[in-house]
Amino acid sequence: MSSAQRDLPSPPDYQGGSLANLMSSLITGLGGTPPSLPPLRLLPPDEVSSHRHVVLVVVDGLGDEFLKSQPAPFLNTHRRGAIHSVFPTTTATGVTTVLTGDAPAQHGLSGWYVHFRELGSVLAVLPGTPRHGGVGYDRVNLDLKGILGHRTLFDRIPGPTAMAAPEKIARTPYNKLHLGKASLLPFKRLEDMVNRVDTAIRGRAGARYVYAYWSELDTLGHHHGPDSPQTRDQLARVDEALARLARRLAGTDTLLVVTADHGMVDVLQRLDLSAYPEISRCLALPLCGEPRVAWAYVRHGYHEVFQQRVEAELGHACTLLPSRALLDQGWFGPGEPHPELEARIGDYALLMHPGWIIHDRIPGQNPHDMVGVHGGLDPRELYIPLARTVC
Repeated sequence: MSSAQRDLPSPPDYQGGSLANLMSSLITGLGGTPPSLPPLRLLPPDEVSSHRHVVLVVVDGLGDEFLKSQPAPFLNTHRRGAIHSVFPTTTATGVTTVLTGDAPAQHGLSGWYVHFRELGSVLAVLPGTPRHGGVGYDRVNLDLKGILGHRTLFDRIPGPTAMAAPEKIARTPYNKLHLGKASLLPFKRLEDMVNRVDTAIRGRAGARYVYAYWSELDTLGHHHGPDSPQTRDQLARVDEALARLARRLAGTDTLLVVTADHGMVDVLQRLDLSAYPEISRCLALPLCGEPRVAWAYVRHGYHEVFQQRVEAELGHACTLLPSRALLDQGWFGPGEPHPELEARIGDYALLMHPGWIIHDRIPGQNPHDMVGVHGGLDPRELYIPLARTVC
């Protein structure tokens, strides 16, 4: 197909250069069952195992290019290099890799909106709220572990572990499912996060591994833009908090690692699918995935029409590929894929060109008004920093 001839970047480097490989290094270095993925070249397992404690901080939405452009002295001083996120470059996929140690091919979560055919529903997968059909996680007697089929990373490594998470999401069904044996440490502010991590390391149990997640940078990037004054100020605050954390942990022999789940780009052009009725009527479900990488489920008998219409009407804004091609090309990582992954990426992928998003509005839903987005193939979305220091 003509639009597929547009050059695409290579898939994330799952052979030693991605977020999934970082988790492989941490699991192996912490004495866990070695995963099938190679370790991260920038942080070998031996470097992890040589320390008494390990703290991983994930700053949602912190792209490597953005970090390098900002006066963030702690993070830039300790930045070891850039690594790839996973695909799609989004929180639902990246954080699930962090919490399971699996590449997207294995954990099977393909974006913010996921079609669960076994539930007959399209859900915003982290909060578990329905976008189309069905009900949320909290409204049904649902075996979420059985449906997702995940093994949490905390149960893959020996010794005491802890998860520090913002209070507003700490006890969601998704978060509790991935908590495993770890202690849950909810917090409200950055200073609270620093205190929770310090207590977990210095407390009676002396956690071997602590994972901490900060979401506000991503939130501000969505609302104001990834290079807005609000986002730059937030990064400065995060940098100061991480410097305080390093000082608080001094003398504990803690390896402090900081990374992100994805970066972010500005929205420059928007496509509203309601303006293209001939394309919309080809769809069996609302678009799933992300506004930067959308999964299209096409009605039986409409595949050729859909392909022709998208190429003719949207080819200036996106590349259309059969979703199976991305799976075969390794975009989700190596290994045996999750049994539901192919069903969760639809028939076609709409890979949006730089600056473009696509929105498929359903009745009762407001227009997509985010200023900053992620999920796509832009280097600013794909490359995330790896910083580390020993405390």
